[in-house]
Amino acid sequence: MELFYNPTLTEATKSIQLDVQESGHLAKVLRKKEGDLICLTNGKGLEWKGKLTLVNPRACEVLCEHVKTHNKPKFKLHLAVAPTKNIQRLEWVLEKATEIGVTHFTPMLCEHAERKVIKPERLEKIIITAMKQSQQFYLPHLNPLTSFEEVLVSDPKTKFIAHCKAGSKVLLDAVQLPKDCVETSILIGPEGDFSKEEIQMALDKDFQAVQLSKNRLRTETAALMAAHSLLIKLNKQL
Repeated sequence: MELFYNPTLTEATKSIQLDVQESGHLAKVLRKKEGDLICLTNGKGLEWKGKLTLVNPRACEVLCEHVKTHNKPKFKLHLAVAPTKNIQRLEWVLEKATEIGVTHFTPMLCEHAERKVIKPERLEKIIITAMKQSQQFYLPHLNPLTSFEEVLVSDPKTKFIAHCKAGSKVLLDAVQLPKDCVETSILIGPEGDFSKEEIQMALDKDFQAVQLSKNRLRTETAALMAAHSLLIKLNKQL
């Protein structure tokens, strides 16, 4: 069953009118008819199933039939990544990382960043679409474009920085998370990598330097590879 998104939904909502975009998709693309069941979420754990009482490309109406609230994710994975010069590469990261279960994103402004402006509304839409496609009921949190220094301050105890420069590093695959770890984060730098000063700042804040591969990876490849590796480790903790 296709999943739709409406942030205004609550457990008490008895009926709802969908916006033009969702209504058009239902009527023109999916060819839904009155009486068909659809599923919606508010991105906060609510699974709201209802029957279409009106199918119109501009305004579909749905009557509630069943409501369920899902438990929150048992862990938090924060992916902080420098926006890529080609913004489509960052969009791809957010889409795929949402699908596999990353819970928090921060576009990170670094010294060597080639892109210093983003459109958060566009990125939010991509995350919403990925949440719906992957049938999840919690919308990942997207932070605003944040300076590297601010990201260092806001991160949890278990935290990593992936970089390509020489120095003491361990393979992320070999890292053992603490048994009680339910929150972790990883920093992925820009195409030009983190500066030496940024790496030292992170180390001073108790970040662990990690290597993702023996190969040199693009920013978006590194971000998804790191997220996947940490998700496997976090899921083993459950």
